[in-house]
Amino acid sequence: PHYLCQMICLLFQNDPMNKMNPADLKLEGSKAYKRKDYATAVKLYSMAADRCPDDATLYSNRCLCWLKMGEGDQALMDAGVCKIRRPGWAKACYLEGSAQMLLRDYEKACDAFLDGLKLDPANVEIENSL
Repeated sequence: PHYLCQMICLLFQNDPMNKMNPADLKLEGSKAYKRKDYATAVKLYSMAADRCPDDATLYSNRCLCWLKMGEGDQALMDAGVCKIRRPGWAKACYLEGSAQMLLRDYEKACDAFLDGLKLDPANVEIENSL
């Protein structure tokens, strides 16, 4: 599964987007996501994350793409990075729970969603996931 991300990045090594700054890559990634072009969005978010590895939002956005693509292991990995980069972020717990749901580990999913609710008790999205 980890090779999927590497393969996508290798396919576009000579791409002119390699010269773009992280903010532009993130913006283009968001546009690709809205077009439901998740593979391109993953590539763009990955390129931005290579330049700004501490930006949890890039991993969060890429995690959403992995979820849409049905890549639970990749999504779980990015959710874990989100939790490390931004401790106490309820969205990271939500993403972890969503990845665990995709992987059919419902107990771990429930634990992640509950952790998210502890951080943000008013979060309706997390509450609805339980």
